[in-house]
Amino acid sequence: MLNLIADVQLGIGFNKLENAAVALDSLLLHHQDELGAENSIGMAALQGLNFLNLGMYEQAGKAGENLVNVLQGSVPFEDLYSFVFIEKVGRALANVPKPYLERPDEDIAVPLRAETAGRGKHIYIPLEVNGITKDYIFDTGCSFGNFVSEKYAEETGLKIVADSIPVSGMKIGFVKLATADSLKIGELVYHNPVFMVAPPDREVDSLFTFDGVLGYQFIRDAGEIIIDNEAGKFVFPKKASDGEPNIYLSSNTPQVRINYNGHPFDLIFDTGNVKTDLGNKFAQTFPDALDGLAERTTSRGGFGGISQTQAVVLPEFRFEVAGSTVTLYDTEIIKNPESGSQLFSGSLGADFVLSFKRLVINYQNMFVRGE
Repeated sequence: MLNLIADVQLGIGFNKLENAAVALDSLLLHHQDELGAENSIGMAALQGLNFLNLGMYEQAGKAGENLVNVLQGSVPFEDLYSFVFIEKVGRALANVPKPYLERPDEDIAVPLRAETAGRGKHIYIPLEVNGITKDYIFDTGCSFGNFVSEKYAEETGLKIVADSIPVSGMKIGFVKLATADSLKIGELVYHNPVFMVAPPDREVDSLFTFDGVLGYQFIRDAGEIIIDNEAGKFVFPKKASDGEPNIYLSSNTPQVRINYNGHPFDLIFDTGNVKTDLGNKFAQTFPDALDGLAERTTSRGGFGGISQTQAVVLPEFRFEVAGSTVTLYDTEIIKNPESGSQLFSGSLGADFVLSFKRLVINYQNMFVRGE
């Protein structure tokens, strides 16, 4: 049983989804008594999400439905919404083929643009859907499909297949689900992409508007993406390079292993975050880093609204990743995030990406490496 649990976590964490699927089947078929109710529910949830990631949508819908039926009425919606997400997305996409990438046998390059957004920058990539090309935010933190505005979805003629899909942002909200035949990035053609369609939000839209966000599924299936800041372009090499793993996936979001003051520490790798921030887990792990730093009020925005919280500013945040030393400036440490007692490690954002001449993001061998 413990070997199977390890196979599940390694398969999901290191993008070996088929390996995880085999181990999950065995666990849930033969070991539920040993796992116990709580662990069985956790494994069933992992299986549902893994079905979604494999494009096995009908199976995902059934897995989500079973979880909802077991738990509905006994837990608050905040603890149930992720299972509702699996059920509703799986059901809505049951007749949609799984996504796949079609590409020529050569390196592909497209322009990269970085633009100021609030306290940092967004990194944009040109993307074509239904003959219309717009710049999307390149976002490793977008954990399923792509995220687009309602205005953009109407303009490009995306096919809406469901509504009232619960997603978590600054708070739990609801989006529509849409599909298209394909999206294009240069000569790359990604078939059967999925889109979350966000409703208008006056508070957020008054500060920042967007067309689309490129997320997990395409980034995963691209295998390797090189962000060449010096040349101002994204490069999709025909052959992925080798490298030692230093990232793993948790809920489809990459976590990167850094070394800070001689100690390993894991941070979310979120290129959609306009600027790196650190959390209360970092503050508890490295309390000396906060000595003498004054508190200030800071704002965070995203799907669901804008919130304010208390933070201190680290003038220089110096650490190592994949053998390279990185120095980021004026990095906020959020001491009391809205999640209450939950520990938040922090998030490497766009300033981390832009601090390199070139940064390799590799989901085939699960590493990031910069120069």
